[in-house]
Amino acid sequence: MLHSAIRSIRGAFPVVVFCGYLLAFFAAFTMVFMLPIGALGLVFLALMALVPVVATWVVLVAIERPLARAKLVRGVCPACSGRVRECLQEQGPASFECLACVRSFSSKGEDIELPDPSPA
Repeated sequence: MLHSAIRSIRGAFPVVVFCGYLLAFFAAFTMVFMLPIGALGLVFLALMALVPVVATWVVLVAIERPLARAKLVRGVCPACSGRVRECLQEQGPASFECLACVRSFSSKGEDIELPDPSPA
């Protein structure tokens, strides 16, 4: 349950950060005409906000990976709670594939984005 909550937060975090920066852009754009020093201050504030944003992202990933790895060891998919099977890749470490949602995970607990098979 904790892993599902952290995974949901990690999935929504980039969208929330993007929307926050988009609002800051519109606020700075309107301030350019009314109070130019305020716009400049907002730009510097947004740049300084990158430090806690990146730190929060690192903490989220550091918490989620061990929880996902524990689920994978038990044979449970971190995304849908279905069954996973271990499969060996020719060029990389062992990975896991969910039998229900067909997602792939590394042995570290990271999501693996596989290329879509194109018709030949």
